[in-house]
Amino acid sequence: MSENISARPDERHSGAQKVVFLCFTEPAEGVSSDEDIRPNLDSHKQWLSDIERSAQLLFAGPMLGDDYRYSGSGLLVLRAGSIAEAKEIADRDPFHSQGLRSYRIVPWQLNEGSFDVRMTLSDTRFEIL
Repeated sequence: MSENISARPDERHSGAQKVVFLCFTEPAEGVSSDEDIRPNLDSHKQWLSDIERSAQLLFAGPMLGDDYRYSGSGLLVLRAGSIAEAKEIADRDPFHSQGLRSYRIVPWQLNEGSFDVRMTLSDTRFEIL
């Protein structure tokens, strides 16, 4: 299958039928400590902020171990038109471009689920319920 084929839902399933891309990210071979990534942390966070504002990022966060502590892995849920486009987005992450982390892209069809958002305008707060 070509990475350049436009994303499309598998219509055999009902629901939202929205295709997004899961980006599973892991420390690169030989990268074992926070000291290795810390010099690029600010640029990584800026990149996340940039793709969030451009609506290319749906969700992102660290994977946790059984002790609810950061395990070293992470997950990004990207909006893109194809696998190739999702890879172009992920390649711009300073952690990836500097060889500090590797990633794997998997198309995912979002069909079911829900979430609520509560906004209070007076104090500009929001809460995901």
